[in-house]
Amino acid sequence: MAEQRLPIVDGDDGTWGDILNQYITKEHYQNPTLTANDPDNGGHETITIRAGSNAAGTAPLKFTSGPLMTGAEAGAVEFLTDRLYFTQTTTAIRKTIAAYDDNSGAAGDLHYRDSGANFTRLAVGTARQVLTVSSGLPSWQTAVLHTPTAVWGDNMQSSSVVAGTVSYVRVPYAGEIFSWYLVANVAITATIDVWKATGTLPTVANTITASAKPGLTTASTATSSTLTGWTTTVTAGDVFGFKLDTLTSGAPTSITLVLNIG
Repeated sequence: MAEQRLPIVDGDDGTWGDILNQYITKEHYQNPTLTANDPDNGGHETITIRAGSNAAGTAPLKFTSGPLMTGAEAGAVEFLTDRLYFTQTTTAIRKTIAAYDDNSGAAGDLHYRDSGANFTRLAVGTARQVLTVSSGLPSWQTAVLHTPTAVWGDNMQSSSVVAGTVSYVRVPYAGEIFSWYLVANVAITATIDVWKATGTLPTVANTITASAKPGLTTASTATSSTLTGWTTTVTAGDVFGFKLDTLTSGAPTSITLVLNIG
């Protein structure tokens, strides 16, 4: 096989043509039967692009911006200003190739097409945000907060607050419990268990609080977002049971427990 190079001027006597053919046919097509005037002859059969370097002007492939063809042609690749286009075969529709800026952004970011047909980054949202639409464009909004509530007592007599009493609430929404707070009208020491079941009244077997039950210790208010061991996922239609587990001190006429679900 001839060497993979161009012939040397005033050299390569007797092999000049073989060397040139070897060089050209590496990536250019030649009809195997050497048929003359085959329109495919000389066209690129394969393209191998050498690696570039970090020096300016050495990119392996570089497009020059220019006007788009009046009519889209299947298989065409075109570059105009900041957009690269490829035309598909079916109905020859010109497509814009979407690319994002690799110099900015973070894991979880989203990209969308804005009103100017630009590929635009939307930074990842934060906890308890939901993706919505504002003025025709995607945006993050704080999720609607749901607060199933249990109340013990009539706000008049302490005898209306009895340990062991269970209050039930059905929630028609899905979400995740992320905190709770308790309020009593006087300082008390008490604990509350929270149960949850789907479509039926829960029992103590359906507790979701593990050993981290909401409670008050000689206090009238408390709150926590540390839900260690809790089952926090809520499905639309779940029924909650709130049991005043213990009341060891104080004579309240009302106790209120609120779960925050987002």
